[in-house]
Amino acid sequence: MTSPAPDARHLPDGVTLTTTADLYPQLHTAGEAGLPVLLVENAHGRAVIALQGAHVLAFRPMDQREMLWLSPRCKLQPDTAIRGGIPLCLPWFGAGPDGKSAHGFVRTANWTLANAAITPAGATRVTLELAGDASTSGLWPHAFVFQLEFLVAETLTIRLSATNRSAETAPFAFAFHTYFAVPDVAQARVSGLEDTDYIDKMDGGARKRQAGEVTIGAATDRIHLDVPARQTIESADGRIVIESDAGCAIVWNAWDNDRNIADMGEGNHVGYLCVERGEVAERALTIPAGETCHSWMTLSL
Repeated sequence: MTSPAPDARHLPDGVTLTTTADLYPQLHTAGEAGLPVLLVENAHGRAVIALQGAHVLAFRPMDQREMLWLSPRCKLQPDTAIRGGIPLCLPWFGAGPDGKSAHGFVRTANWTLANAAITPAGATRVTLELAGDASTSGLWPHAFVFQLEFLVAETLTIRLSATNRSAETAPFAFAFHTYFAVPDVAQARVSGLEDTDYIDKMDGGARKRQAGEVTIGAATDRIHLDVPARQTIESADGRIVIESDAGCAIVWNAWDNDRNIADMGEGNHVGYLCVERGEVAERALTIPAGETCHSWMTLSL
């Protein structure tokens, strides 16, 4: 699926259309042009958003540290899912209807810039849009429009709108698959999931209950259900706060399986911790014909 590039003449001050080859030359091989991205900078924060996948590659509040982790081995090239940042898993989570197509098709689709503006408070609002066409009907047989709005300020807020334009109810799941940068995942702690039930995908989908904070000491892949709105990650770099209206939190780290993930690489699991918010597994949704599903997430230091 392709979409026209945004017209740089219509971008507000502080928003630049550039390429990942300019921003991340070390992640490209000779001759690769990279992906078109929006570089958003204002007095409050800085974000890099790829049009492919509506994918946030970087975010930091002004004069503070980078919040997101981007794999040193990822390939920033067309039709290739990006390892790191905030991939959007949509309109399903996990294996697709064909048993493949993990986490949906939007991660490699080219989204259109629908709007970009400066708010009265000096933040930047960018809206990307993806509409269904012949290239998606074989993957998800529902007419749709997805929109993702990004508000870049001292915090990063992402708002998802998914409209079902078909005449039938559409099954729907999603996750903001956020990779947070940490100095050492083994020393990080996640609070806000205490006493929640979770599905342990490393133990055959066994149902368990979380006791205390979540820490990482082995390969971890779990779906926490009916979670509070707020979680925090504590590490040597300080605190990251995650807030969302979504009902699930997915905690993931590959640990030593990173050696088997080509775009991650051995030893690189140390630098990230995924705490994702979404509606997945038994919390997956359905969108009635003609209606719209909304969800949001805010990240802050």
